[in-house]
Amino acid sequence: MKKITLVLFALLGSYTFSMSQSNTLSNPEVLESTVENARKVTLGLPIGSKFPEFDYVDLAGNRIEYSELRDKLIVLNTWFVGCTGCKQEEENLKKLTEELKDREDIVFLSFAMSSPQKIERYFSKRGDFGYKTASVDRKWVNENFNIELSPTHYIIKEGILVELISIPIYSPQLLDWYKNRILEFSSES
Repeated sequence: MKKITLVLFALLGSYTFSMSQSNTLSNPEVLESTVENARKVTLGLPIGSKFPEFDYVDLAGNRIEYSELRDKLIVLNTWFVGCTGCKQEEENLKKLTEELKDREDIVFLSFAMSSPQKIERYFSKRGDFGYKTASVDRKWVNENFNIELSPTHYIIKEGILVELISIPIYSPQLLDWYKNRILEFSSES
C-alpha cells in the first residue's frame, strides 16, 4: 500500500508542477528561463555544426533524402511511442504544422525510435501531428545526434544545426516561442 501511495503522490506532484509551470510561462522571463534551462541539459550536436546526412523512407513509403532538402528549413523531432512528453506536445505540433502547412520553404520531419507497426497503431488511435515520420533505430539517433532525451527538436538551415532543444512543446507559450524560432530561420520571413 505504501508503494501505491508513493507512486500516486509522485504522479500527482509532477502533474501539479507541470500545470503550475504551464500557467507561469505566460511571464516572458519565466518562459525564457525555462527554455534556457532546457538548453543547458540538452545534449547533442553543437549549434553551428554540420547536421549528419540521412536517407529514409517515411511511413507513407516516400523517400526522405537529406540531399534533396538542403534548400529548405528542416524542422526535425526525435521521439518514441510511449514518451510522456511527446504525448503532451502532440496537439501543439498539430497546430504548428497546420499553421505553416503552406510554407514550401519549411519541411517537418520526425524520426520515431519505435517500430513502424507500433507507430502506425499509435497514429491510428491518436492521429499524426503533421510531420513526415520515419521509423529509425534508437542506436542510430544516439550515435549520430548524441541525443538520449525525447522529445528533442532540431532546426536545420542549409545543412547547419541552428537550434536544438530537448523539451516538450506542451504549452501555448512554448509553441509560440518555437514557431517564432522556426520563422526567424526561414527564408520567407
